[in-house]
Amino acid sequence: PVAMSGVGALLPGGGISVQDAWMIGVCGRDAIGEVPLCRWDVVGLPSSCDALSVERRRHGGFIDGADLFALSAFGVSVSEASAMDPQQRLLLEQGYASLHAVRQRRGTLLSSDIGVCIGIERPDWALVQPPTARSSIYALTGDTISSACGRVSFALGLHGPCSSVDTACSSALAAAHWGCHALERGECCD
Repeated sequence: PVAMSGVGALLPGGGISVQDAWMIGVCGRDAIGEVPLCRWDVVGLPSSCDALSVERRRHGGFIDGADLFALSAFGVSVSEASAMDPQQRLLLEQGYASLHAVRQRRGTLLSSDIGVCIGIERPDWALVQPPTARSSIYALTGDTISSACGRVSFALGLHGPCSSVDTACSSALAAAHWGCHALERGECCD
């Protein structure tokens, strides 16, 4: 049997827990909202866009505070943080928060054979990031899904297998499946 503990969540519309996700589903709440001003300019869309296309670009599921990051807590420089896809920044923060929720600390996990399996989809950060971030030395690792799991493993000092899984909508399920197999085969201890 496999049990999950220390689960975290960040949802569009301000949800920050698994209970919030449950309530969104049960209550049928709409978590879609207008594009935050810091993301992209919906007013300056080309006039060639039809009304439906404009409407689709004006709304989406956005995580509040995705542009904020406690970089010093993870030993990340300002230039590296500015080139990192927000998904990677949020993974670091949520991974740490999830461990703290089950009373685990980095010092007790250091050099352990704990694995990291992350379900993640193609980043679109490269489409909207500032030109200075695109030309940064950190642009390659900051915008690839293969770097996401390694970044979490490195930040926590873990030595178990790690994998970023992109199967679109089933990414989280596929990552959990891979993690269960790694446990069954003894490739990692947690």
